Amino acid sequence: MKNNIKKKYWIWIGICFLILIVFYSIAANYLHDKNAVPQLCSEKKCFTVELARTSAETQQGLMYRESMAEDHGMLFIFSKSDFYDFRMKNTLIPLDMIWIDNQFKVVRILTVQPCKVDPCEVYRPEVFANYVVELNAGIAAKYGIVEWSLIKFQNIK
Repeated sequence: MKNNIKKKYWIWIGICFLILIVFYSIAANYLHDKNAVPQLCSEKKCFTVELARTSAETQQGLMYRESMAEDHGMLFIFSKSDFYDFRMKNTLIPLDMIWIDNQFKVVRILTVQPCKVDPCEVYRPEVFANYVVELNAGIAAKYGIVEWSLIKFQNIK
């Protein structure tokens, strides 16, 4: 009888240990994903990016921002390849607009100034793109981001 109780005791300890491992694994993955910072990386520099996925986020973009840290930007994510055009209406800071294709290659870079008078100029790539990143003006050149550069995304889901 004593041996039977010992066996049950160790089985319950084992089950509790397995449950603890499973919960720890789930919690660790949740915290890792929750704290993961979306980044876009060139060969020389990584940038923390805000993500614009929805139509509302895309329309808002960086409008009304008076400044942005040098190592920050905004990444616009589109569901299909197309000619995505942008305007600088209500954008207060000069920007580098960088169009990226579905192979994560830069297909167009434009440095643009804020629009002061309507109608605002329309900026678009000459080839299809799936992503557009906006950085502070001059940052692409400073870090050697040129057309056909390869860009890597980290923690972007």
